[in-house]
Amino acid sequence: MTTVRLGLAQTITHFGARERENLDNAVRLIAQAGALGVDLLAFAENYPGPFTEANRYDVAEAMATAAGEHGVAVAYGTSLPAPDRPGSYNIATVVVDERGQYRGEYRRTHPVGPYIYRDTPEWNFDYVAADEFPVIEMSWGTLAVSICSEVHLPEVSRILALKGAEVCLFPSGLLIDELGYTDNWRTLVRARAIENHMYTATLVNLMDTAMSDQLSSGEPGPRRNGISRGIGMIAAPERVLAQSESPGILTADLDLERIRYLRGTDEELLVPAPYQTIPGHLKWRRPRLYGPLRDS
Repeated sequence: MTTVRLGLAQTITHFGARERENLDNAVRLIAQAGALGVDLLAFAENYPGPFTEANRYDVAEAMATAAGEHGVAVAYGTSLPAPDRPGSYNIATVVVDERGQYRGEYRRTHPVGPYIYRDTPEWNFDYVAADEFPVIEMSWGTLAVSICSEVHLPEVSRILALKGAEVCLFPSGLLIDELGYTDNWRTLVRARAIENHMYTATLVNLMDTAMSDQLSSGEPGPRRNGISRGIGMIAAPERVLAQSESPGILTADLDLERIRYLRGTDEELLVPAPYQTIPGHLKWRRPRLYGPLRDS
């Protein structure tokens, strides 16, 4: 199998008393993805939860069961107890395959401190960073995850690409659009695709706009109706494949043979070029020159 249909589950996220509704909605979205022929469905950071240390509930069994029933691999967000740190948690994306079998997980590595996770009662636990960069072997190829603002650190996705990742998900948390980051965020996600010859994708938790105003630390902006705008995008090294700011499942078909071609081909000065980005540049790397980067 060399073509993979990727789906991004852009959905309204509930907090507080309604938080557990996220799990039921996630199961429904997996069923919808199955009907759409999606091979891999990705959710936003920490979705479907839990989002707090006080309100813990299990999502693993329901997500795995739904994945197996509908034949869809799923990359879902959650918070997991941190090893050797009682009472602390890692932000994680867990991957199960189309049979519902666990394939792996990525635990957020940056930043090292609590960052936003103590800012509101709706998303509240003692976050600690993990220290590993796993890639996840699927039946069709190699998958990786880099969570939220880690997109600003090219080292993370480069390590994952050098370990073989052909698709990298960038699930994001909250308020990306409200903070004014959307254009730069999508630019960075696309840059990670270009510089690493991998498919990349990002999405964010959508909210009722009254909730996003509540989470704002300043005065609410102009009153809006409906829900916050999404940042959903799926990018290839050569172009953007799909974008949407609306709820629903955003899909694109990923040709993994194209990634393998771009990684293995040396550039030739052909006009017109048979590619829209310089191929083979990962082979240009000269790691012995990069000591200052490593040691700084």
